[in-house]
Amino acid sequence: MRKLYLDQKVWSVREEFTIYDDREQPVYRAQGSLFKIPKHFDILDLQDHVVASVTKRPLHFLSSFDLEIGGQLVATIQKQFSLVKPRYELVAAGLSVTGDFWDMNFTVSRYGQVIGTVAKRWFSVGDKYEITIQDDTDSLLLVGLVLAIDYVKRQAQAAANSSSTGN
Repeated sequence: MRKLYLDQKVWSVREEFTIYDDREQPVYRAQGSLFKIPKHFDILDLQDHVVASVTKRPLHFLSSFDLEIGGQLVATIQKQFSLVKPRYELVAAGLSVTGDFWDMNFTVSRYGQVIGTVAKRWFSVGDKYEITIQDDTDSLLLVGLVLAIDYVKRQAQAAANSSSTGN
């Protein structure tokens, strides 16, 4: 079992994150595209090589993202229609996501077996998430999932803020 901490850099125009291990050593960093359509995040290793990417699919009514690891499409993250709290579907062989997306506390399972959990850390500057991973081979999958859901959540909050100030 491994823990990673995804820490958003405050005041970053590009939406940048540093991913640390439980010894507070950097493992990856994630960097969002700047003024690019569709929105895109690269996950880079310590040598700045792209090891995974998350790309928003353009022209979808509900947000949808493709997660590629090593240049191969491994999952699609789709927001589902919901009136109360957001719901997401992880389209990949045997994967499912359950829990509270609005508060960013959820579990990811493969064929009914938990492969990881995500918990938002409250009372921190910027967004910070704790990711518990059962098998290290699923690290990039879980990091990519958190990036996509965090982006959709921030977009929804920005839209709500702009509509409430426009009245």
